[in-house]
Amino acid sequence: MFFPQEFLEEIREKVDIVDLVSQYVDLKPAGKNYRALCPFHEEKTPSFIVSPEKGIFHCFGCGVGGNIFSFIMKIEGVSFPEAVTIIAEKYGVSLPERKSDFLSGEALERKRLLELHRVLQRFYQAQLANPQSQEAQKAKRYLLEERGLKLETVERFGIGFSPPESRATLNYLMKQGFSGKEFLSSGAGVLGKGGQLLDRFRGRITFALHDDQGRIIGFAGRSLSGETPKYVNTPDSPVFSKGKTLYGLFAAKGSIRRAGKALVVEGYMDFLTLYEAGVENCVASMGTAFTSQQASLLRRYTQQVTLCFDSDSAGEAATLRGVELLRAQGLEVKIVRIPPPFDPDSLLRQKGKEVLFKILSQEMSYFDFYLELLLKQHGYKTVESKVKIIQALVPYLQVVDVIERELRIKQLARTLGVEESLIYRAVEKATGTQGKTAGKNSILTTDLKEPGNIKAEKMIIKKLLEDLSYREKLLEEFEENDFSCSNNRRLWRAINTLALKKKDFSFADLAAVFINDSDMQRLISEIATREDLEFGLEREEVVQDLVRTVKKNALSRRRKSTERELSRISTQLSKSTLPEEERRKLKALLQDKLKEYDQILKKEKESIKS
Repeated sequence: MFFPQEFLEEIREKVDIVDLVSQYVDLKPAGKNYRALCPFHEEKTPSFIVSPEKGIFHCFGCGVGGNIFSFIMKIEGVSFPEAVTIIAEKYGVSLPERKSDFLSGEALERKRLLELHRVLQRFYQAQLANPQSQEAQKAKRYLLEERGLKLETVERFGIGFSPPESRATLNYLMKQGFSGKEFLSSGAGVLGKGGQLLDRFRGRITFALHDDQGRIIGFAGRSLSGETPKYVNTPDSPVFSKGKTLYGLFAAKGSIRRAGKALVVEGYMDFLTLYEAGVENCVASMGTAFTSQQASLLRRYTQQVTLCFDSDSAGEAATLRGVELLRAQGLEVKIVRIPPPFDPDSLLRQKGKEVLFKILSQEMSYFDFYLELLLKQHGYKTVESKVKIIQALVPYLQVVDVIERELRIKQLARTLGVEESLIYRAVEKATGTQGKTAGKNSILTTDLKEPGNIKAEKMIIKKLLEDLSYREKLLEEFEENDFSCSNNRRLWRAINTLALKKKDFSFADLAAVFINDSDMQRLISEIATREDLEFGLEREEVVQDLVRTVKKNALSRRRKSTERELSRISTQLSKSTLPEEERRKLKALLQDKLKEYDQILKKEKESIKS
């Protein structure tokens, strides 16, 4: 099923691209546009631009770009129809009838699993409130009395209880219209030793796992009876991946943006306790295995992250790994050390808010944290220990800016009791050159190595799309073959088609024509957002000069093509073995080509005079 054009235009008119993208990316104002770290590739300097005026996004680092639909397709990993569905549901636009007609088999499966999880969460929550179940009452006492959670927190985050009866969950789901196969596919179902389909979380407290949009994508279960492992999670499924999920992000993302930073803890209870205490810019990594995908997910919402993992050896190792992954995403990282044997949850419950908040305010830099660990591990009294510490910190000193490097080298020299020059030489030796800083900042003005005529063509396209008063004039000025590369010709063809249907159309409309063509999406968003393509376009003489440039290059290409054709025909005529009839045809073709050549030369001379 295809969407009516009027329906797509209704969505584009209703949806502000800045509002939509900011649900996934931490946008900052940058003149008339907005800027952020690109969510589609790793970078340290923001090169991702959103233009509210044009309804377009573009990354000058990886080149990806397009309109609201292509953004959702890319970031959610869905097809065009699914992207339309997601946006329509977000903004309350009613979809055409028979929505399932345009959902693929995979999309339908994801839709069913999400619905199964929603129904299953309601079941688990109802079981937790069951006054007839001793096990459920025990689970409720554990949450509300032992762990001190509020009932509204339990309800908001979808915490429940899975009954220990082997078929209770499956029977309920089947009554709701779900199959055993879907239960198994969701990961909540598991086959027992005898081949019986069981609830993976039976007899456990259940924690609903949400994606950043608030959809339930899986569950975790905590044992109440000392059963090991203490926690079990939904395995990876078509809708869930533990390494790509942050617990609580759906509820915390607004606070993260407002605070300008995110606090990352390890477990569900750490998150829930801190959230209740008012630390609402908090998320949990669901264990110590922090991943690059989780780092990338955080980068959508903030550029500063504070890690607050356990202070045991596993927690310290996880902190170092987390810092490395977050810094690779271009994020600023701080560390909070919770004094052993506490974690954030137990510290709050045993010492109170005041103590917890004081410790949370004592953020350490990565350098200070790592130096502290190295000193604890090696000491600093011997030459060998000093060498190991300096060598371990050299990679950090290589990549920071020159001011921080100067200050950190002074700090390290004082701590170890060595000369600063010794540390400088170690950094210079590792870097391979003196004073070389790591990396270059990318800027919005692109460094594309493109011929002048290609740039002129892009500027012409930009002018006619942005200036309605020029549009008709420029459309009459050119032919499709005046444009040198195939993608520019495709753009011109699409623009002409749009002009016949709609007088006032935009870059977003043009991007919609090529919704499934990433190369064309990239080209359109590049033209829309490149600042150097705007230079002088408000002046008549600049536009006319661009027209002459494109036309002259088009004539030059045609002249060269005709010359090649003339040479080919002349070569064929020189062959005496050709039949007379064939020779007469070639002579006539040669005469036509010569006339064409003369006309091209005449036009070139006229264009030079003009």
